[in-house]
Amino acid sequence: MRPIQNWSRRIRFGLLNRFVLRPTTDPIDYRPQVRCRVSLLEHDGSDSVESTSHAWIESFVHRVGSTSANGSSNEIADNGSLDDWREIPPPNDLVLKFPGTGGRAERSTPFPMQTKVPISESAEVWTWNPPGYGSSPGEATLKNLSGAAATWSEKVLAARTQSSTEAKPTRIWLSGNSLGCLPAMHVASALMDAYPSAVLWVRNPPDLRRVILNISARYRATTAMQHVSAVLPKDVDAVDLANRCRIPAVFLMSEKDALVLPEYQKAIHSAYSGPSLVVELSGLSHDDVLEEEHRPAINNALDWAIRRSQRPT
Repeated sequence: MRPIQNWSRRIRFGLLNRFVLRPTTDPIDYRPQVRCRVSLLEHDGSDSVESTSHAWIESFVHRVGSTSANGSSNEIADNGSLDDWREIPPPNDLVLKFPGTGGRAERSTPFPMQTKVPISESAEVWTWNPPGYGSSPGEATLKNLSGAAATWSEKVLAARTQSSTEAKPTRIWLSGNSLGCLPAMHVASALMDAYPSAVLWVRNPPDLRRVILNISARYRATTAMQHVSAVLPKDVDAVDLANRCRIPAVFLMSEKDALVLPEYQKAIHSAYSGPSLVVELSGLSHDDVLEEEHRPAINNALDWAIRRSQRPT
């Protein structure tokens, strides 16, 4: 029976990936960002040899404010590796950003960093294309989503955070949108002890099982999808992740979200173990862009997160 059970599980997992993930690989103009390859291998020296391994992540970087923590100009080559960044002074604020299921890092904005009124002298926003998205090699699957996110985050953090005991440590922001909230929360739960100044900043985090069953009910496929959703990995369980996170968190919730219903999101907010602030985005659906009317609430949330950060002043 075991071979049959394993085959059934593989089929259900394949259906789950098809239902949830929307990977694309078409070229997208990413300017003014800088493209960088981040190796997932143990030895960082492999960063510069793209052809020798598929274990790397395509990343795109916004630089906000002065180009370095000490105010000097530091140019960085496009299409380089993480090694190219190691000699550049780390920023005051570092954002690791995880797009949603149909998102691409090429389209990433500096948000939540502010370009007109920066919150610090320098900031970098690193956005990943998970495996199977953009030029990142590998298969797009929920099975390795959180694991790849944790490894990518560890690599970027090791290269781009301030390690000197005499300097102010880099404040870290883990930012996710929709499905991207789940790897962001996984990283938050795994790395919060090593980086106590981290802040979680997420919009519309999904309880995947409830979302899947709600959508399948529209097509009278609830019974079938109950079997499929039963194979969801634990590291994409939003409620469980919320229970394991203790760093300060800002939850942005679209008031009229018809995909990840507000009631689903509120259950995740309630399960969160650390200090949190919920910001309701009035009038917005799941994918709507923030309007000027939301700026005061966003600025208030940024101030709250900065105060809650454990970074010494």
